[in-house]
Amino acid sequence: MSRPTSLKPLLVLITLACFAMLGGALLLQHLVGWEPCTLCIQIRLWLLCGGVVSLLILAAEALGLRWLTLPLWPLLLAAAGMAVYDNTHLVLIETGVLESSSCSPFPFYAFYLPLHDWLPSVFMSAGVCGQNDYSILGLSFTHWTLLSVALLLALCLFTAWRAARR
Repeated sequence: MSRPTSLKPLLVLITLACFAMLGGALLLQHLVGWEPCTLCIQIRLWLLCGGVVSLLILAAEALGLRWLTLPLWPLLLAAAGMAVYDNTHLVLIETGVLESSSCSPFPFYAFYLPLHDWLPSVFMSAGVCGQNDYSILGLSFTHWTLLSVALLLALCLFTAWRAARR
């Protein structure tokens, strides 16, 4: 009989990745002056949700309440998946595959949860979707973020798979 493997290192990595990407975006906005667009703001929300949900899963696991994590895993996967979806949409706009008019000036949550009023320094969009002049090592910032959130989704899927096998 094999002993159950701990998910703690993977969950900690997911939590750190979510908050590190969110922190990096905020640093680039406030220190470098890169203005986020609406889709960037939505990606931030998904990262925040993913980080909080992974912390909740960690807490439930630590308290021995594994049953409590059952509804949280789909939320974590949805947050990571939506970050990939929104980031892919942004890359398609930036590369000219989609028109920039396909990006609403209002985040999907703006009318129900006015985060842009409560925390404007985090959730207020000032940039225009598809107008990205920022690059790092020759790749646009949106391509780097797409790679990052895709890796995050892969890590979340792997961790969920490991959790289901226990």
